[in-house]
Amino acid sequence: MPGIRTGDDGGAAGPGKATLPLKTRLGWGLGSMPITILNLSSNVLLLRFMTDSLGVAAATAAFIFAGAKVWDAISDPLMGAFSDRISTRWGRRLPWLATGGLLCAASVAALYTTPDTSGTPLLIYLSAFLLLFATSYTMFNIPYIAMAVELTPSYHERTQLMSFRVVFSSFGSLIGLSLGPALLAWWGATRAGHARMAWVLAGIAAVAVVVCVWSLRHAPQTVQRLQQPPLKEQLKSALGNIPFLWLMVSKLVYFLVLAIAVSTTAYFTKHVLEVTDDVLGLYLGVLSVALILSQPAWLFVARRMGKRNGYMIAAALYGVAHFSWWFAGPGEPVSLIILRSVLIGVAGGGTFLLTQAMLPDALEFDYLKTGLRREGAFTGLYVLVEKISGALGVAFLGVFLGAMGYVEATEGQRIEQTESALLGLYLCIAVLPLVLQAISIAAISRYNLSEHELERLRSIAKDESQ
Repeated sequence: MPGIRTGDDGGAAGPGKATLPLKTRLGWGLGSMPITILNLSSNVLLLRFMTDSLGVAAATAAFIFAGAKVWDAISDPLMGAFSDRISTRWGRRLPWLATGGLLCAASVAALYTTPDTSGTPLLIYLSAFLLLFATSYTMFNIPYIAMAVELTPSYHERTQLMSFRVVFSSFGSLIGLSLGPALLAWWGATRAGHARMAWVLAGIAAVAVVVCVWSLRHAPQTVQRLQQPPLKEQLKSALGNIPFLWLMVSKLVYFLVLAIAVSTTAYFTKHVLEVTDDVLGLYLGVLSVALILSQPAWLFVARRMGKRNGYMIAAALYGVAHFSWWFAGPGEPVSLIILRSVLIGVAGGGTFLLTQAMLPDALEFDYLKTGLRREGAFTGLYVLVEKISGALGVAFLGVFLGAMGYVEATEGQRIEQTESALLGLYLCIAVLPLVLQAISIAAISRYNLSEHELERLRSIAKDESQ
């Protein structure tokens, strides 16, 4: 089998013991924090900023937001394949991490620092910086995720490595989702208040990018450079990776849930629960802490029951916890709001960790079957699905709320919404997550790439190489 390598220096190595230095694991995990700060704070607050502070119609705002995500998705496989081929003195991935991460921070700061204008000039400004944000996000995220399979060949160490990513990503969520609304509650949800908030978050993210890149400058890479077939052939042959395809289907549906639910949260707390942004920040902050603290439990579940079964349990809990919002309303006790944040955070910790942990195994499956190293191309497809589902989710939310009669505003004013608009918010935060998570569970049930199966394929690859 061409390109197959076994033992300590190859992707076909056995599970092995932990070999990565703590510095490398911490450094790689840290990379998820800045991108999470910028991405999640924008996913939660940017659409509402456009409709409730800039006066942009919901459908128009969603179209602009989703259009940038579509471009982001289209560029993902190209970025992945390109980063597979590039060669610099700093390796294949680090230059992209540095450039993309810093540009990402700058573009988010610019998005919220809007000029004093409206109408078409404002829409052009927002569209331009959303496209820059999408492009720089891709420049960072695709090479970053592709590094996971290059750092270690160990089945269980990959799961542990992903847990570092989830923990730091959760700290990023805590900063972006909790500190962001808290700053808005302090400075006000006006144009000026949003601009100040964005510069604080962008500054934190930029520092984290620099530290991440510096700590990974000597990181090991367990791959050799091989001649790659054309991108079209790589994408075509990816259809033969059945575990990867089922993981993609499940991920598409799951991230559609996330896009709709997360974007709806800021609207739901403001117009249905009628609470201030400091409560929104508390809810999102507790959710992030619960996600972090749940990681050891989900690692235990993954070892005892398998990554696929663990994901199914987490996805079911996520759907049921979100459906409980159907019974909430004005005057909802803060204790119940926090209880939901704990349940959703714990469930989200499992779904996020285990979808990430299954990806390196699916990439190794491709390597063992074909002998080709194309982690970047597959990672590009993986993140493409995330972006497409995100674009569809945001577009659906904006068009759906517009159709249900949602009324936009300026400078963060709370305007009385119609009964149909409020019903739309209930459907988006309670009913759709439950239904879509059931579909995601049905898809991942077809994923059959266990540790035992990988061991069997490694043995076959080793025999054929001798």
